[in-house]
Amino acid sequence: MGKIAEASAGGYQWSFVRIGGVDQVVIRNGDDISHIPRLDQKLWAALAMPKKGDGLLPETLELLDADEDGRIRAPDICAAIDFASGNLASLDDFLSPGETLKLTNLKTEAGKEAAAKTLLMANGGKAPKAQEVSLTDSTLALEKFAEEKFNGDGVLAPASAGSEGLAAAIKDIVDAGYSRLDLNGEAGLDKVGYEAFLVEGEAWLDWSAKGVDPAVKPLGEATEAAWQALQAVREKINDWFLRSQLAALAGAKGDALGQDERLATLFASRIELTSPELLALPIAAPKATMVLDLSGALNPGWSQALGDFARLVAPLLGAKKTELSLADWENVKAGLGPYGAWLAAKPAGNAGSLGAERLVAIFGLKELGTIPALIEEDAAKAVLRDHMLELRKLILLRRDLMRILKNFVNFSDFYNQRNGIFQAGRLYLDARECKLCIEVDNPAAHATLASMSNVYLAYCDCSRKDGSRKSIVAGFTAGDANNLFVGRNGVFYDRDGLDWDACITKIVAQPISIREAFFSPYRWLSKTIGDMVQKRASSAESGVQGKLAGQAGAAVSAAAGEKKVEPPAVKKIDVGTVAAIGVALGSIGTMVTTIIGAFVGMGAWIPVGIVVILLLISGPSMIQAYLKLRKRNLGPILDAEGWAINGRLKINVPFGGSLTHLAVLPPGSERQLKDPFGEKKRPWGLYLAIVIVILLALLWVFGAVDPLLPPAAQFGTIIGR
Repeated sequence: MGKIAEASAGGYQWSFVRIGGVDQVVIRNGDDISHIPRLDQKLWAALAMPKKGDGLLPETLELLDADEDGRIRAPDICAAIDFASGNLASLDDFLSPGETLKLTNLKTEAGKEAAAKTLLMANGGKAPKAQEVSLTDSTLALEKFAEEKFNGDGVLAPASAGSEGLAAAIKDIVDAGYSRLDLNGEAGLDKVGYEAFLVEGEAWLDWSAKGVDPAVKPLGEATEAAWQALQAVREKINDWFLRSQLAALAGAKGDALGQDERLATLFASRIELTSPELLALPIAAPKATMVLDLSGALNPGWSQALGDFARLVAPLLGAKKTELSLADWENVKAGLGPYGAWLAAKPAGNAGSLGAERLVAIFGLKELGTIPALIEEDAAKAVLRDHMLELRKLILLRRDLMRILKNFVNFSDFYNQRNGIFQAGRLYLDARECKLCIEVDNPAAHATLASMSNVYLAYCDCSRKDGSRKSIVAGFTAGDANNLFVGRNGVFYDRDGLDWDACITKIVAQPISIREAFFSPYRWLSKTIGDMVQKRASSAESGVQGKLAGQAGAAVSAAAGEKKVEPPAVKKIDVGTVAAIGVALGSIGTMVTTIIGAFVGMGAWIPVGIVVILLLISGPSMIQAYLKLRKRNLGPILDAEGWAINGRLKINVPFGGSLTHLAVLPPGSERQLKDPFGEKKRPWGLYLAIVIVILLALLWVFGAVDPLLPPAAQFGTIIGR
């Protein structure tokens, strides 16, 4: 990963290294950082990332995500760098970790003024001796600034008023809904709310003054109740007069509701006054005379509302207090019409909730006119506060920007084993420590794209005793997969060191190592033979158990005096079958003898032959694993979680081995090999000696060692004679 190339873009000299199979830019100094916005984005390692990351302050991520879409993109990074370059003389300090800014590094007068104010407030009003401002200083200063009477938020709190009367007026206006929260989270009055209150309050007073006109309220204070009663029965009375007109036109007597079938249904069921079926019927039977008797037979569902109506509008009916003609009905509507029009003209806004008396009192305050000046005085501090916030943004970028650049413009943190911001922690499982662990929101969807990475992935559900849950995906890049399966449990340690119970829920199987691929054919053969032996043993056991059951049944039958049933005669083996078996065995023996002869004939090349045989068996698996291991790529794993990786980020075999640590005894450890519960050892030495003797005998028989022996001991020569 040394320096391999120099590139010039726009007159600036860049340095690149080969990391992960991609040329990635080297960030050497602050000048490199300031020129990153002019670097061709095709050379960036990533173009977008989710708004989360290890070691980054959420406040920094919020500042970078200006459009609040939950993602940080290349333009966001460029804007942050340009902002820092425009306000700082040098960005060299960004290359080292820290949460401070040197006062001498501030380039603008506004920045220096904000730094001076920040240090002054952070030190309790004392002149600061420090030559740098920290993130802690910024936090304390902004908290104290927010507690001041005028803090630049443009919101006037009741407590900031000059007198008790004005404070009470502001509180009432705020309580009426003309409020905005200030920096301390308390409700206050801003310029927009104050102006809206003035307009709506005056409009409400003008509207309220019109309501005392007798033409608007013909019944005085009872007009409101009469209007509500009219609205409750307006549609039903209109409907009744229309039906009565139709009855008169048809010459009907009109002594029924005209809903005979529905009435019959109601009679046959349980009826309640609030029943929708009952309320849907006319209020009374239509009459050709078109005079509604309010004290006569009425629909019981409407009788209460009609009674209230008759009582409240009685002054408008005159002597006919219980009878309502069409003309009377029109007079009632016309008499209350102005009141309805007045209600419809009620101005919008909440000023009327204070009542006419309180509104008049507020508008009569002499201090009311000072509110705009107080708000303006408060808003005048906004410029200083904005500069203090910009100073804080610079400090946050000083703290976190380089960490982001090393995981966005290049991936040096990941490849230099300093943990990328996407790495969620460490998973301990199957005597391994997996460092490539990433939080995932939707494991099923993630696996679809992540499977293209050619990395062996294990998805785990993690939980804690407090009920917290999360899902991660862990990459296994060393060891083997023999003991990895769904349901296997482990322990996950997150970025903060908290431990989580982890359980494998899904596996995306891929080759892990060349070593695993070498032994895979033999494991497959061993498993196949084991399955066949187990199957034959199970079959033999079933046969023995069946035979024993038959013998037991025969014995019981004999003891009971039952007639003995002779078993069927066993068919003798045919002579032809015996001959065929002999020929087959002879052919197999000849083939084995030929192979052994050819193998022994190799002489000193026998070790080479053994190696060739092993390669013929394991070679295809190793080649396939090698091809896939060369294609291991971090990109699809991150892309599936919302990143926009700009190229291939390879994970070769050596680097993959550093991402998964196998269990190794510490250096200098003592190891007691004697196991008190170990199985009895087999005499492997004797077995090996017997095999060597047999091989030497075969070599002598086939004459492979004749050149090494005296003529009297050359068995091959003797046979030739």
